Amino acid sequence: MTSDERPDVRAGMDPLGDIVLTVRGDQNGSAPDYELPPTVPLDTAARILDMDPADALVQAREGLFPERVIDVGDQPGTRFSVPVAPLVRRVGLDRVRETLRPAE
Repeated sequence: MTSDERPDVRAGMDPLGDIVLTVRGDQNGSAPDYELPPTVPLDTAARILDMDPADALVQAREGLFPERVIDVGDQPGTRFSVPVAPLVRRVGLDRVRETLRPAE
């Protein structure tokens, strides 16, 4: 799958019963191409979008981050998560996977 394709992103369960996103490029295959977490921390989303994490935090607090953010901190405006599906759609699956699962 190339970065310019619009993959099919759906929720699913991994073998351990955790919710994951299943990302398929080929609609004829039965197994997902990849499994990704439903959300990532704001600093990870910033790396995916090639942003400075400090700038991303300011933008999230001001409601200006390029994607929807979820405030998950004990105190408002201190910790955010970002849904992965819109990130995949914005920058492509390859870029998201590259950031979440660096070469071993």
